[in-house]
Amino acid sequence: MNEIIKICGVALVGLTAVGVMRGLKNDFAVLASVATGLVLFGVAFAALYPILEYIEKITENSEFSVYIETIVKALGIATVTESAADICRDFGEAAIAARVEFAAKGIIMLLALPVVESLLSLAFGVLK
Repeated sequence: MNEIIKICGVALVGLTAVGVMRGLKNDFAVLASVATGLVLFGVAFAALYPILEYIEKITENSEFSVYIETIVKALGIATVTESAADICRDFGEAAIAARVEFAAKGIIMLLALPVVESLLSLAFGVLK
């Protein structure tokens, strides 16, 4: 509960700063928006860190740890990429945002290859 109050508080303060800056100079409004986004990302990551530790703890000695690790990495890549792409869009660079997202999709596909290989081996093993 405290985390969401912090996140909402930072968002409202950032929104106010962006509104004030937009009235004074629009260039500073973009910077205030980016700074607010980075602070929110940091607060959210700090709130999610215990969940990541818990997932690591319960999957430590499991045969499914590779799958869970891959999923968590893919979610992390997607989250960081979305934030970077949003920052690019805030600066009016939609083309760069699209390339960042495309690169992330490729990295996630590369990350998923061992899982796909394992699932195919399992499927072929069942068929034999």
